[in-house]
Amino acid sequence: MAHEFESPPPLEMLLTRLGELEVVIGAPAAARLGAVRAHLQRAVALRADGDPPAAAAEVRRAMEELATLVAAVDPAEGFLMRAIIERFSAALIRGESGEVERTADVMRERSGATKVDTEKK
Repeated sequence: MAHEFESPPPLEMLLTRLGELEVVIGAPAAARLGAVRAHLQRAVALRADGDPPAAAAEVRRAMEELATLVAAVDPAEGFLMRAIIERFSAALIRGESGEVERTADVMRERSGATKVDTEKK
């Protein structure tokens, strides 16, 4: 399927690690991190319901919120995150599953989540 881009474990890992960002960035980040958390929770639910395109849209919204938050602390990193988000979205629209996967891997790496390879167990 062209829209297979994310397995639930990395999304869940990112969800559990959002609290760490709040500690690092501070309490003013709590509201925006709450929005990131809500988008990611919807992405997990949509994925479980068999709607990967809608899940991808929620991941994009979460990453946009996160990029805005990061840009306030480190504008260069925020700019980089936005470029990655655009690349991910463009590949998703074109149905380029390889590029979607590569870009998702970059997002996972930058977010602190890691890809879980269930095929090599």
